[in-house]
Amino acid sequence: MDIISPHIPPSLIVGLTVYPLLFGILRRQQWTRDILPPKSVLQKHYHLCNKMVASVHSTIMTSVGTFLLLSVDWSKCDISTNKTPLTPFLVGLELGYLTQDTVFEFYQRVRFGTGSNLILFHHIAVILGAVYYLHSLTLDNPGPYFIGMLSLMNLSTPILHFRWMLQSCGRTFDSSRLKRLIDTALVVSYFWCRIFGNWWMSVAIGAKLGVAWYQTPWHIGRVFTVTTTTMFLMNLVWWLSLAKQYTQSVWRFYFSDRQPPQAKKVE
Repeated sequence: MDIISPHIPPSLIVGLTVYPLLFGILRRQQWTRDILPPKSVLQKHYHLCNKMVASVHSTIMTSVGTFLLLSVDWSKCDISTNKTPLTPFLVGLELGYLTQDTVFEFYQRVRFGTGSNLILFHHIAVILGAVYYLHSLTLDNPGPYFIGMLSLMNLSTPILHFRWMLQSCGRTFDSSRLKRLIDTALVVSYFWCRIFGNWWMSVAIGAKLGVAWYQTPWHIGRVFTVTTTTMFLMNLVWWLSLAKQYTQSVWRFYFSDRQPPQAKKVE
């Protein structure tokens, strides 16, 4: 895969142009409005279109990341510091997407007065890590295993956004078994791709370097250590919050008394 310069993969340009274009196209489609209740505010419609773009991006990242992990000849590659054509492609696409999504976060704050500080902080942390990666392409940099496993962190995103869309369609979803099924898929996939996957990456790189998994942060470079550790801790906090909500929801649905309250007698 040819690149314009050692630091600017074409996927970065694609992420900065195609994703905003896709958002604009979705925003103008009547069927995206029909998904939401008739009286939904404009902000919710914009939010839905942005989540659709995020789901497309996550699907691409997960698919390409999986292909990368399955296609690399590990006997000839250093899993932690090896250059392949797909690693800058994935990083460039992620950087392009996160940049335009960060702009959308600021746009939401200015126009609608809403936004997520956690999402904003997460985006900025990953953007800084991606910029440093592209800057250091001429040096030793994390290889296919490192980038591939980070790409798989996108696996749970389409499930998360699909759940949000169903919740936005009406209250009946909140009291359905379908919600518990989707919540289970979200909790499991989020843990697998963002918590277990991060730990397993440390195990594999540690085995390659001949050190324990908890020692790998001292062998992959300071900037990558700070970036991955920050993402891991943020993902862990978010997953614990999600798991708590999930446990409470399942308990109320299956074990609490769900009979409607008795109407008060009017005298």
